[in-house]
Amino acid sequence: MEKEKIKKTRKLIFFLLLIVFIFIVIKLMPLFANLATPEGRAVFGVQIKSLGIVGVMQILLLEICKVVVVFLPAEPIELLSGMCFGPLAGTLIIYIGVIISTILIYFAVKKYGMAIVEDVVPEDKFKKINDILKNNTEKVELILFILYFLPLVPKDFLTYIGSLLPIRLGKFLFITLFARFPAVISSTIVGDSIIEGDIQTIIWAYIITYAISIFIAYMYNKNFKKNMREENNQEREETNG
Repeated sequence: MEKEKIKKTRKLIFFLLLIVFIFIVIKLMPLFANLATPEGRAVFGVQIKSLGIVGVMQILLLEICKVVVVFLPAEPIELLSGMCFGPLAGTLIIYIGVIISTILIYFAVKKYGMAIVEDVVPEDKFKKINDILKNNTEKVELILFILYFLPLVPKDFLTYIGSLLPIRLGKFLFITLFARFPAVISSTIVGDSIIEGDIQTIIWAYIITYAISIFIAYMYNKNFKKNMREENNQEREETNG
């Protein structure tokens, strides 16, 4: 009965957030009509500034919807935030959205436990991420950070799974925000560069971000395989002994 109640409530919340997300996107669409030309980008800047706090709230709501609903795309929202408010303010707005949504998810998972995580996260993704965390219990915070950092890992699914871990909210937020920084700042820089028509900065922002990500992924994979070999050798020695 409890699981059924959670499922119905979750579906209602997701549906409402999805409606909000679609409404805001449709409302903002006319602003992007002429971004291909310098004149159009100048008009876009004027239109965005005229939105004031309303524009900030719209981007903030988009980010909250994206994290909670989990299957909505992250990159377009971060690009949009950079286009509208520049790299620093754009990153700050994204971070406020991440903080709010992470707190909501963290306490929801602490209250309902596996019931809500199983209902939100697909079984295959849950198994993959959970296996990695379970096999590295002594370094769970470091592994969580690396998983958040890597570009191909689904960050919002990870927020639900990570909330199951015995980590205090403050530390969980620190890991989440710190690990997300390269991806978010590079996207907001690219968004701002789109408005300026600065193709060179766009290319370098992505090259640097992905170079760092590939290096960390390589080091993590190398250490993970090394640990697995050591564990297998230890098990064989215990069996033979």
